[in-house]
Amino acid sequence: MNTTMRSSTEVNFIYTPAINYAFQQNHVPTIRELTITNNSETDWKNIVLTISSEPDFAEVWKAELEFLGPSQSRQFTNIPLTVSITFLAELTEKIKGNLRLSLSIGDEIAYIESYPIEVLPFDQWPGVSILPEIMAAFVTPNNQQIPKIIHQASSLLGKWTGNPSFDEYQSRNPNRVRKQMAAIFETIANLRIVYCSVPASFEEQGQRIRLADAIFENKLANCLDLSLLYAACLEAVGIHAVIVVIKGHAFTGAWLIEESFADVVNDDPSLLTKRSADGIGEMCLVEATCMNAGKERSFDQAVSSAEQKMTNTADFVLFIDIKRARFGSIRPLPLRTFTNLGWKIEEEVHRARENDLPEEISIGVRLLHTDKIEVSKQLLWERKLLDLTLRNSLLNTRITKSVIQFMTINCAKLEDALANGDEFQILAKPSDWNNPVRDAAVHQALHHSDPIADLVKHELSHKRLRSYLSENEIGYGLTHLYRASRTALEENGANTLYVALGMLKWYETDASEKPRFAPILLLPVEIIRKTAQKGYIIRSREEETILNVTLLEMLRQDFGISIGGLENLPRDESGVDVKSVFNIIRQAIMAKSKWDIEEQALLGTFSFSKFILWNDIH
Repeated sequence: MNTTMRSSTEVNFIYTPAINYAFQQNHVPTIRELTITNNSETDWKNIVLTISSEPDFAEVWKAELEFLGPSQSRQFTNIPLTVSITFLAELTEKIKGNLRLSLSIGDEIAYIESYPIEVLPFDQWPGVSILPEIMAAFVTPNNQQIPKIIHQASSLLGKWTGNPSFDEYQSRNPNRVRKQMAAIFETIANLRIVYCSVPASFEEQGQRIRLADAIFENKLANCLDLSLLYAACLEAVGIHAVIVVIKGHAFTGAWLIEESFADVVNDDPSLLTKRSADGIGEMCLVEATCMNAGKERSFDQAVSSAEQKMTNTADFVLFIDIKRARFGSIRPLPLRTFTNLGWKIEEEVHRARENDLPEEISIGVRLLHTDKIEVSKQLLWERKLLDLTLRNSLLNTRITKSVIQFMTINCAKLEDALANGDEFQILAKPSDWNNPVRDAAVHQALHHSDPIADLVKHELSHKRLRSYLSENEIGYGLTHLYRASRTALEENGANTLYVALGMLKWYETDASEKPRFAPILLLPVEIIRKTAQKGYIIRSREEETILNVTLLEMLRQDFGISIGGLENLPRDESGVDVKSVFNIIRQAIMAKSKWDIEEQALLGTFSFSKFILWNDIH
C-alpha cells in the first residue's frame, strides 16, 4: 500500500456496530455513510472502492469512480450491502467480525482499513444503545406456541365473564380489556415457568431472548423473556402492548382503549403513570415476573408491583409501543425450527385467494363544454382584484416557514373532521424517522399503499396530524404561524391562517419542467396552545371552507380553462364534498399534460392585500 496516498486520503465510515437477522429483516442499513476525500494535490483517476466482510456474511460491495480532484469528496449513504439471510438465520452464537474497506487508485492500493462488527445470533436483542425499537421484532404473535396460550385463556375468560371471545376493544369497556389481559396472565402463570436472572446491564448490552418455543421447551424465562411472551399473546388477540425497560429489569403494559403513542420509543415515564392512574384507566402495567413459578401473585398484585416500580423515575430507561412499531414496519421475527439439516426459517403461510368481488367505484358528475360556461361581469370585475403573479402563494405555494405540510392521504376526512369541530394535535415527524440507522425516506405525497399510510390513517383517527418537520422545526414553525396570523387579524381584521386541502400541480408552459403547486380549498383555522405536553392544536374558526378563486381566475385568463359548477361548493353530510371538487377540476384539466391534483394538506398563511379586498366584498 502506498503510504503517501493513505496519508492524503480522508475516509468517514459510519456503520452499525452490530448486525443480526432482525436488523436485516427490518431494513436497518449496515453502512449508513461512506465519504472519501482527496486531500492530495493531484487528480485521482480510475478509483475503485470495495467493502467485504470477515467472515463472509455479506457479498462484496463495489463502486467505481472515474475522477476525484484535489479537495473533492464523494459520499455514499445507506450502502446496500447484501447480507446472507441464511448465515444470520443459522447463527447461534455471537461472533466478532470485520468490515474491510479498500480504496485503490489506478493499480495502487491507497487505503485499507478494517472496522469491527459484532454478528449476533438470530435470537439476540442488541440493547437500547443501537436501535431500541428493534425489540418489537422479538414480540412474536406468529409463534406456534401462542395459540395454545390463547385457547386456554379463552376458557378462563368464558368462566369469568360468560363470553370466551377475545374481542379486544370492541366492547369499548376498559374493564373488559383488563379481564382479557388477566386471563392470559393466569394462563402463562399456570405454565410454571422458572425464573432465571437477566445479564448485568442487559438494557445497554442486550441479551439472548428465549422466544415462545424455547420457553415452552425449557420452562425457563427471565423478566424480558416473559414480558415479550406476554406482549406477543396480547398482540395476537388485538390488544396494544408496550414493553417497559428500567435499569436491570423489564415488564409489560397495554392500552385499555384502542390507542397507541405517537412515537415508538418514549423516555418520559409520566406518559405511562398518568394513563394508568386510578380514575383514568387508559393503560394497565403488569409485572411479568409475577407469572413465574413460586411467585403465586394475582393479576392485581402484578399490576401493583409494576406501578410501584414506576415510582422510581431515576431507574426508568424507556418504553416501546409495539403497535406503533408495527406502523413503523418493524415486523416480528419469523418462526425458526431446527431440522436434520440445521436451522430453518419457516416460510410465511400464504392464505388462499378469496376471489373477492371488487368494490364499486364512485363516478362523479361529468362536466360538458366547460369552456362555454358563462362567467358573469360581476365575477370578472371581482376577479380583477386578484394577484395572478407567481409571487402569490395561492398560485405558487412553496414550503417556507409560513407553510407546514402534513402527511395525509385523505383530505376529505380531514375536512369533515375539522368542519365538525374536531381539534387536531400537530406533531413532528415520527421519531424513528430521525434515527440514522433506519432507512426511512420522506414521502411528499402519500398513496394508500405507501408503507407509512397505515400510521397516518391511525393518527388521523386519533386526531393527530403528522408533519415532515423535526420537533424543533415544528415548534418554531407553529409559533411563527401563530404570531403571523394573530398580527394579520389584529391589523387587517381578516383571518389569513388556513388548512389548504388538495394541491393543483401545474406548469407555466408545455415545455416547463418545474411544477407549480396551488391550493384548491382553504379551510379557515386557528392555532391554540394547549399545554407543554400536548403542544399546539388547530381547530376550525367555524367559517366556511372556500375555493381558491385566484386559481380559477388564473386558469381562465392564462389557459382558457373556465371551471363551472363550483360557485356553490358541493356539500356532503359533514361539510364540503372534497372529492367532488377535486373531480370537477380534474375533468377540466384532463387535456393538460403533466397536470394533476395531489391530495396533500398544508397549514399556512395565505394573504395578500388584493385577496383581502376581494374577500371583503363577499
